[in-house]
Amino acid sequence: MLKAVLFDLDGTLLRINTGDFMNEYLKEVGAAVAASVDPGRFIVGLLTSTSIMMANNSASATNSEVFWNDFSRRMGDLTEIIKPIMDDFYANRFGSLSRVVQLGDWSRKAVQAALDRGLRIAVATQPVFPLSAVRQRMSWAGVDDLPWDFVASYEYMHFCKPNPGYFREIADRLGLSPEECLMVGNDVEEDLAAASTGMRTGLVTDFLVNAKNKEYSTDWSGPLADLAGWLSGDNGF
Repeated sequence: MLKAVLFDLDGTLLRINTGDFMNEYLKEVGAAVAASVDPGRFIVGLLTSTSIMMANNSASATNSEVFWNDFSRRMGDLTEIIKPIMDDFYANRFGSLSRVVQLGDWSRKAVQAALDRGLRIAVATQPVFPLSAVRQRMSWAGVDDLPWDFVASYEYMHFCKPNPGYFREIADRLGLSPEECLMVGNDVEEDLAAASTGMRTGLVTDFLVNAKNKEYSTDWSGPLADLAGWLSGDNGF
C-alpha cells in the first residue's frame, strides 16, 4: 500500500533546466569568493569535492562531512576563509538564482494531491546543497510552506542518487519500507533508480534528463501539469 511520495526538486517540482541553473550558480558563487580566493581554483575544488561526495558509498559520514573533508584537503587554510563566504552566499545571494525558474502552480497542486490522499511527503532532491539552499528552491517552486515529513539535504543524507542507499535512507527516515513509497523525478538514471529498491516511480517529462539515452520503464510518465491528476486518480496504488 502506498504511504508516501518522494518528490525531486530541480526539473520536477522546480521548473528549471538543471544545466542552466548550475551555470548560473557557478558564476554567482565564483563571484562571491573572488575577492578572497582565485575563483578558478575554487570552482575546480568545489566540483571535484562534489563529485567525491556523490560517489561516496559509506554511511559513516554525511554528505556534508565527505564534501568538506575532501574540499579542505584541496584548499588547505583557504577553507576557513571560504566557509563564512559560502554561508553568506547562501543567506544573501543564492536567492537571485530564482531568475532561471519558470513559474506555475502545477507543483503545489501535485504535492497537495498527495496530501489530500493522506500520503506523507518528502523532498528527494540530490543532496549536494545545504538545507538553506534546498528550502529556498522549495520556496521558488511554491511548496515550502507545505507539511513536509522530510527534506533531503547534504547535512542529513549519507548517499546521493542513483545510489540505492539514498532511497532506502529516505524511506527509513519516514519509518516506511521502500515498497510503500513512490519516487517522482525527471532524471531517468538518477530518479528511476529508486525502482531497484522496490519503490514505484513516476517520471515528469517537462525537463526530462536521459543523458545516456537509456530505455526505461516507469509506473507513470507525463508533464507536471498532469501529475496531480494521476496522484488523485485510481492508479492501482
